[in-house]
Amino acid sequence: MEPDLRGLTRAEIAAALVSLGEKPGNAGAVFMAVHRRGAADLRQLPNVPARVGLALARAFTLAPLAVPERKLAAKDGTRKMLFRFPGDALAECVVLPGKDQQTACLSSQSGCACGCAFCATGALGLKRSLTPAEMIAQFEACLREAVDLRSLVFMGMGEPFLNWENVEKTIRILSDSRGRHFPQVKMTVSTVGVIPVIEELTASDLRVRLAVSVIAADPELRARLAPMEKVYPLRRVLAAVRQYCAARRAHVMLEYILLPGVNDRPSDSAGLAELIEGIPCRLNLIPYNPPGGPGPAAPRIKEFQRELIAAGVRAYLRTEKGADIAAACGQLAARAAD
Repeated sequence: MEPDLRGLTRAEIAAALVSLGEKPGNAGAVFMAVHRRGAADLRQLPNVPARVGLALARAFTLAPLAVPERKLAAKDGTRKMLFRFPGDALAECVVLPGKDQQTACLSSQSGCACGCAFCATGALGLKRSLTPAEMIAQFEACLREAVDLRSLVFMGMGEPFLNWENVEKTIRILSDSRGRHFPQVKMTVSTVGVIPVIEELTASDLRVRLAVSVIAADPELRARLAPMEKVYPLRRVLAAVRQYCAARRAHVMLEYILLPGVNDRPSDSAGLAELIEGIPCRLNLIPYNPPGGPGPAAPRIKEFQRELIAAGVRAYLRTEKGADIAAACGQLAARAAD
């Protein structure tokens, strides 16, 4: 089957046009027709010469964007959408409400191979990685649901850095000035710590923000909670993060899920503060959300924050949203029916 033109960057479209005997200068008009003008047929691309569309149609398809199979709305205004992509690959995306704007949370994979003990997605295993067109479909669905979409996070199902080629391409497509022109500086990519991709991002021209899941400061505890610790130890991950911050003169977002009685003791906050000392960061403390619904109160979360602040850490409590529809952090399981 011919590749989907929606999954090509503008530079790739230009190269494709050259290979088809057409002028690469038409790539901008083609890209705009597909991503901004809603073209549905390569033979009828708005503001594109007919011969160009016909040439492209010999080598590419333009499949309709997937639409959500189901939508759910939470009491706090969070909206969750379920997609069923080819091969029965289920994935969810979420629109998160804010005070003055909204955020789209996209999935990069159907399921996840990381197997983190606290994550509903990890319990599914990996079905497959999603294509740029499938991630763009999620974005477009969020755009339709949102009133004022200002930020975008790759924090849904999957480990984005284990599908980095497609995630990077999606970022470039969405941020292209001939398409949606969504600012890269308003995009955040979250990872459990895939070091080679952190290093690649450090050296790249992308301007997206980096978020890293710390989970636990103690290596043995982190390995039990997040098996990827055995592949990419946190101390090496944070060394790569330090290089990222220095090279790009940027801050990083660190994420810490608080599991009552597991990683929220005074010794944990002390170890965490010591581990991240000197890293220009914002640390988000996230209450644990069990699969299926809201979790119990985290009795030590505010005290844990105070301990970190006293140690010089910029620690914030994240207000979790959408827990009543299983749309909060760690709850996405892409169930076809409740």
